[in-house]
Amino acid sequence: MALIFGSPKRHNPAKEELKNDQRMKLAKDMYMAGKMKIMTTETIPGREIHSAFGLIVCRSYVFDNAFYGLMAQAIDVNADAIIGYRETVSFHPEGDKYYSCYGTAVRMKRVK
Repeated sequence: MALIFGSPKRHNPAKEELKNDQRMKLAKDMYMAGKMKIMTTETIPGREIHSAFGLIVCRSYVFDNAFYGLMAQAIDVNADAIIGYRETVSFHPEGDKYYSCYGTAVRMKRVK
């Protein structure tokens, strides 16, 4: 019967409040202030990459948690931009959505 009607809804700890995590609040504030660049391309026009920290990934049932969690990871490694940004969404048979955000954390050269 579980295949036809689905199983009962369970408590999902991944749906925590964004405001409860200070790292993600800082990431959101930096993004809204324009201090953290996110590009879908492999470069940022007019800027050169100083160093790359590698691929960072964040997943959650809540899009804001996945997006700002990704930025919080970039801040943790002292990156000031994310290039090659992508996002995907997967659908659970019961109707839940699962978001994945990923990209490459980079440090840009200072503007002269």
